[in-house]
Amino acid sequence: MNAQPVRQYANVVNGFLHIKLPKDFDAKRVELTIVPLEDEPTQLSSFQQFLLNSPEMSDEEFDNVETKRGHLNQWK
Repeated sequence: MNAQPVRQYANVVNGFLHIKLPKDFDAKRVELTIVPLEDEPTQLSSFQQFLLNSPEMSDEEFDNVETKRGHLNQWK
C-alpha cells in the first residue's frame, strides 16, 4: 500500500471533483479534506524577489557607470 499522502489541486465543475490517483495507490478507504483555494498571484522565485527589492539606479548613475566602463575598456 502507498502510505504517502497524495496532494492535488482540482477544479470543481458543477459540484464535482475528478481526482486521479497514482497507479500504486490501492487503499480502499481514504480521508479527504477539501479546502477552498484562493486564486493567488504567481509566486516569485527568491531571485526575482531579490531583484524587485534591490535599489533602482537613476539615469544619471547609469550614465556615470557607462562612462567609467568606457574608460576601463580603453585600458585593455
